[in-house]
Amino acid sequence: MELMEGEERGEDIARWPGAILNDDLEFWMTRFPAPLKNIPIIHLAIPGSHDTMTYTIERRNDVGPDEPAFIRTLGRYCSFVAKPIILNWSITQRDDIKQQLNGGIRYLDLRVATKPGTSNIYFLHGLYGAEISKPLMDVADWLTSHANEIVILDFQHFYAFTEQDHHRLIDRITQIFRGKLCPVSSRFDHITLQWLVQKRYQMFVVYRNVYARNYTNLWPSGLWRTVWPNTVRVDELIDFLNVELQSRSLDIAFISQCLLTPDTPYVVKHLCGTLQRDLVSRCQKAILSWISQKRPGRGGLNIVIADFVSDSNFLFCKTVIQSNTKLLQSP
Repeated sequence: MELMEGEERGEDIARWPGAILNDDLEFWMTRFPAPLKNIPIIHLAIPGSHDTMTYTIERRNDVGPDEPAFIRTLGRYCSFVAKPIILNWSITQRDDIKQQLNGGIRYLDLRVATKPGTSNIYFLHGLYGAEISKPLMDVADWLTSHANEIVILDFQHFYAFTEQDHHRLIDRITQIFRGKLCPVSSRFDHITLQWLVQKRYQMFVVYRNVYARNYTNLWPSGLWRTVWPNTVRVDELIDFLNVELQSRSLDIAFISQCLLTPDTPYVVKHLCGTLQRDLVSRCQKAILSWISQKRPGRGGLNIVIADFVSDSNFLFCKTVIQSNTKLLQSP
């Protein structure tokens, strides 16, 4: 399925650059060349955003349960000093969810938590962000107006969650995305963009908790492998990405995390710094180069995520999406 006969392949390549390398990434799946719509989605290159909902974080918000106890204590008793620092190292995206989707993002990395004294569920990363309902409804509304696009929601982490909280969250997800959820399958061979459109499935929900076993439309962690680089060094990041991609399973989805992560000692040394200025700016060029050198397809690039995906007019998304043209060419 990856290759076409010469003449038809040439036509698709000729059409492709103008369709992708412009400022309209809203409908990139809709405008995909026909041969690529028949390739399993685990063999396509799909851009995603790391900690997608951090644009909803505000300085005045409480420190989240994802932070160590001593950081939470600083946030409570020295908030004037501590919260601006936490904020600067917690925000990974500046654009709201509709802007990210319009810019080509199709994989959303989500972390959620409960908050004492309320039954609501919130996004978070260092500090609490928005209550989950409106951003998720924004995704559902966007999908309704983009009938041939699909989105992957990956609930990566759950903090301060009880079984009742899981039940409440799953009920909310089901209510918001009713009719759009792709049921779990042990194989991806048949799950192509064309098949999804025919079935009117627009949403995958990956739920990285054993509670997912109780539901037929919550995909378990084991079918969507993601490994965290956990480094502040660009050379270590690139080595890690290469090793993990080379050893990826051929039969499940795979997420490459193209990002640097500050640990506490690094933040202490850069108290006046920010994630974007001190780390993201250092790795963006290397990441774009790495993506450009890789190829999707069986065992190749699949989902690729990064921080501040809108930088340089969504150049990250364009680079990931454009790599799919290699599937129309001879190896």
